[in-house]
Amino acid sequence: MLAFSCIGLANSAWAGRPLTVDDASTNETGRGHVELWLAGDGSRARAWNIAPAFAPMENLELSALVTRETPDKITSYAGQVKWVITPAQTGGCNVGVVLGVSKTRGVSGETPYANALVTCNGMVGAAHLNVGANRPSGGGSTVGTWGVALEHGFGAVAAHAEAFGERGSKATVQIGARSEIAPKLQLDGTIGTRDRRTLYSVGVKLQF
Repeated sequence: MLAFSCIGLANSAWAGRPLTVDDASTNETGRGHVELWLAGDGSRARAWNIAPAFAPMENLELSALVTRETPDKITSYAGQVKWVITPAQTGGCNVGVVLGVSKTRGVSGETPYANALVTCNGMVGAAHLNVGANRPSGGGSTVGTWGVALEHGFGAVAAHAEAFGERGSKATVQIGARSEIAPKLQLDGTIGTRDRRTLYSVGVKLQF
């Protein structure tokens, strides 16, 4: 399965584009965004993704995700809640947690997951650390997940490097960048590798 394994959802959670490693932050209260992106692995396999998110109250964000893989025509869904436990800090560390569940149409069972988030902000940028777990549909053994990312701003462009994966599997390593091309409209992209396969994604984010 392309999108839920090697591209964008290797941690079973998803983050703000173009990061895969999640950050311990949310939208402001009453604000949200919608992300749309295409992910691929250099072959015919591609996945279209759409993910709306909204913060109904301070430090709490609700998100959903719909993924459509081609040419296999596989559709997957996910929903999650992110809670930032500590007060937001622009010059220190924040801690949060994500709880969610994903499901693939036509496959019995769901995949629940949890992810602990730490984000530290400083003069050189932001560092993100994720540690989590998921239980595959069908009642398989719980799988540990991890991720680490570094972000830095270069004027109008913010760039990042990250690595993430599951216990017992090879890591995905990728770089990416984002830029606001119009008020509340972001253009972003990533390129990376996993198990000698080239991965890429390109997307947009609209804030409201």
